[in-house]
Amino acid sequence: MSCHIVILVENLSVPFDRRVWQESRALIDAGYSVTVICPMGDEQDRESEVTIEGVRILRYPLHAATGGPVGYAREYGPALFRTMRLAHRVRRENPIDVVQACNPPDLLFLVAMSLRPWGARFIFDHHDLTPELFLSRFPGRGRALHWVTRVLERLTFAAADGVISTNESYRCVAIERGRVPPGRVTVVRSAPDLDRFVRRPPDEELRRGKQYLGAYLGVMGPQDGVDYALRAIAHLRNDIGREDVHFIFMGCGDAFDDLLELREELGLGDTVEFTGRVSDEFVQRCLSTADVCLSPDPLNPLNDVSTMNKVVEYMAMGRPLVSFELTEARVSAGEAAIYAPANDEAAFAAGMDTLLRDPERRRRMGELGRARVERDLSWETSRRALVDFYDALPRIADRRSSTTGKDVDTMTSTDPSSETHAGARHFCETAEALGDLGPTPRIFVAGCGKGHEAYYIHQRMGGSLVGVDLDPTWDVDVATGVPDFVLQTGSILDLPFPDSDFDAVFYHHVIEHVTDPAASLRELARVLRPGGLLYVGTPNRHRMVGYLGSFEASTVEKICWNLADYRARLGGRFQNALGAHAGFSENELTELLQPHFQNIRFLTDSYLRFKYSSRLPPQLLALIGTRAVREVAAPAVYAIARR
Repeated sequence: MSCHIVILVENLSVPFDRRVWQESRALIDAGYSVTVICPMGDEQDRESEVTIEGVRILRYPLHAATGGPVGYAREYGPALFRTMRLAHRVRRENPIDVVQACNPPDLLFLVAMSLRPWGARFIFDHHDLTPELFLSRFPGRGRALHWVTRVLERLTFAAADGVISTNESYRCVAIERGRVPPGRVTVVRSAPDLDRFVRRPPDEELRRGKQYLGAYLGVMGPQDGVDYALRAIAHLRNDIGREDVHFIFMGCGDAFDDLLELREELGLGDTVEFTGRVSDEFVQRCLSTADVCLSPDPLNPLNDVSTMNKVVEYMAMGRPLVSFELTEARVSAGEAAIYAPANDEAAFAAGMDTLLRDPERRRRMGELGRARVERDLSWETSRRALVDFYDALPRIADRRSSTTGKDVDTMTSTDPSSETHAGARHFCETAEALGDLGPTPRIFVAGCGKGHEAYYIHQRMGGSLVGVDLDPTWDVDVATGVPDFVLQTGSILDLPFPDSDFDAVFYHHVIEHVTDPAASLRELARVLRPGGLLYVGTPNRHRMVGYLGSFEASTVEKICWNLADYRARLGGRFQNALGAHAGFSENELTELLQPHFQNIRFLTDSYLRFKYSSRLPPQLLALIGTRAVREVAAPAVYAIARR
């Protein structure tokens, strides 16, 4: 199977969340496997599990927040628990390569961190500035709430292996406030799919007998400014005297009921129509008919730097719009909008009136907006940025073939293996750095298991390879039909090969299972040519915690295994010969190697940097890599030696 990405969403269902749905489809088309975990919708997206266009979607019931911050606490707690449970269910069914968490809230990093022991990377898809979002929703609630949201944001950035920002302003926040290295932040703008936003013939019925139609499309929360739009419409009718315009507001949100009440208070019942959520077909008809579109988001710390989807969607339909003066609104819309001074409802009404009086200006602004979307702001541009970002991730890149461009999990027997372990990759990089095996090395894999590591090494290093294991359990897909690649049954203690037959030996997490480790090294030295390379890895006998690399095991299993190890230590039974998964310390491994090998060099610190550099701070890795600390902190030890 292909590289597996799990996308977490809490505030909207999918595919109703258009950005997440577009991202999911783009990744599927690029050859990735995608699972989405999200809440159920109120009226749509009600199935608990469904696969749509190749995207697997798991949904959980969610009671959306009402009231103040306490209401959000009641929402987020159950949502986090259900997301965590579903994520680990998915992990048990199919290993996860990447977790992409979309905010709000800035709590989903906890789910991603719980999956990190199984090798999952964490990508933060930064949809909202949560501290600013809460300030806009709950002004005057004090410093405590703002401090909590800032801490959660900082923890999310610190945990992320990469950040996807929706615009350059958000990218600056990630770099400056989140302290994320610039190379780990990319911009994937929320952008319309031009196949979805298709112009239709105007539907005169939507004007409800009026000469003109105004339209709003989007979420209706406290921070979205629909109340500003209603008051501006009241100005347009009562102060400017225009009664020839009907307005349709499409969408829903936390403030929907309050907005219905405000409409009645302002006496706009015969002027403003609220449809709730509508179909794509209705959106196309309405925007194709509209003479002016509204983007009434008020100026606040959140809105000023946020890209509003509705702005670009209006432009995609070739519609002119009125907006308050916001930094990102101007960046997106350019000359396709009229800008009213921030939060000035009377000026917003005047902007609508100006456009309604000038059909030629409306036409020209609409054409400029559509052209800008086609050139710079369409989903196709964002799609390429998203896929390029994922293809460049180290864990993903490792699983792509540099020669064929295929994904290792969908390859045939002539392509690299689907179960490539870090040890095999580290061996290859070490051998390539040494540079003395030649272009066609003959490599021996001692204890080849299913054959996947051997297969990867052969595909990457070339030459010929032989793997031996006592138990013939190798995967038939990698064991047959590949030239110069042989897996066979045999004992490491009595190999059927002549002396000096191999250039290199890969002996990875096998020596601790052999009945006579010293004899196995003697036999490996015999079949290795003089000056040939031995690579050996084994559990660290002095480790405090083990089994971190056992990605197929659950956390509970790892805890139980570690407890069993400690019981064996206390009982004096922590020995390989007695069946314990003990391994060897660096000193013990040195004593075993010295009779048959020279130039022994331990690569434990190198391996730790290789495997964990994207997950742990460099200062912590440097500390663990010191001899005194790695003696007890390193889960395993690694060494190379020469015959």
